[in-house]
Amino acid sequence: MKKKNGFLTFCFAFIPGAGQMYLGYMHRGLSIVGAFALITMAASFFSYFGLGVLAVLLPIIWMYSFFDTFRIASQTPEEAAAKPDAFLLDPRDLLGTKWRSVLSGRHKLVGAALVAFGVYMLYRNFAYPILQSLINRYGLYWLDRMLNGLPVLLMAFVIIALGAWLIRGPVQPADDYTAYIGTGSEEEEEESHE
Repeated sequence: MKKKNGFLTFCFAFIPGAGQMYLGYMHRGLSIVGAFALITMAASFFSYFGLGVLAVLLPIIWMYSFFDTFRIASQTPEEAAAKPDAFLLDPRDLLGTKWRSVLSGRHKLVGAALVAFGVYMLYRNFAYPILQSLINRYGLYWLDRMLNGLPVLLMAFVIIALGAWLIRGPVQPADDYTAYIGTGSEEEEEESHE
């Protein structure tokens, strides 16, 4: 691997994933950029539900990216050959070789999540503004508090239900095994064989 400019390595190290990409580790850099963007998006979206605390993970990713850039830059050619570029979390490793069957088996869960997200978008962008104008016109401020708390309440129920489902674990199928008891005494069985 060709030696890279130290000053540019330092500058790119400040941007999560850019330092890795500059040093030729594209998959690793894309993993870091993707994780940073995903957590930023989740923290901003879920801040409405009181889960903006996810943003605490952003400085951790930034620090990992910053120091990982210099670890990669200081590798010897033998170390670089021993640890080739790879995604930090490869979806194929997480889901196994049969990842398509895993995803197809969860299509109802994914579908339910998409329906819930669509209903939330309709509520937030169409129903809520109409109800808000009625609240302001007639002074129904108790209804305003209830409508603002409704998405948080629903999200709390979904999280609790998901947690309870995970704690319970998968339902084990009932065994269809029936033990053979026999038809009578041993003497009767011996007579029937003769």
